[in-house]
Amino acid sequence: MTLVGVAMLALSAVAGVALLPVLPSSVAVHFGTGGDPDSFVAAPLGVLLIPVVGVGALAVTRLAGATGRGTSVPPVFDTILATFLAYVQALVLAHNLGARFDMFVAVVPVVVTFGVVAVVLDRVGREDKPYN
Repeated sequence: MTLVGVAMLALSAVAGVALLPVLPSSVAVHFGTGGDPDSFVAAPLGVLLIPVVGVGALAVTRLAGATGRGTSVPPVFDTILATFLAYVQALVLAHNLGARFDMFVAVVPVVVTFGVVAVVLDRVGREDKPYN
């Protein structure tokens, strides 16, 4: 499942790189609570930022569980996290290509869904472990 997540993030990076010729030289990468962009970076960095951070996050989740220094998460979490980040990448790219929508409205339902799924996975994981 981790490899599926990495593949999704790689595809979102490839999509961003393919769109570089039509993106502005400086792209919005963060949006304030009003939905307006409030942070901009050079386009090459902007299209790789979310995928690179996502792969780093997947590495941390796997490393933490493997070394015993953190709570192990189910491998399906990697795919869910990558799906969420790829969705955000698609929204950011769409905005920078001229699509106008309320970023808050587009992201909040997905964040809530991601949170609910994470809680459910955590509870399922706890039920699978024997009590000491």
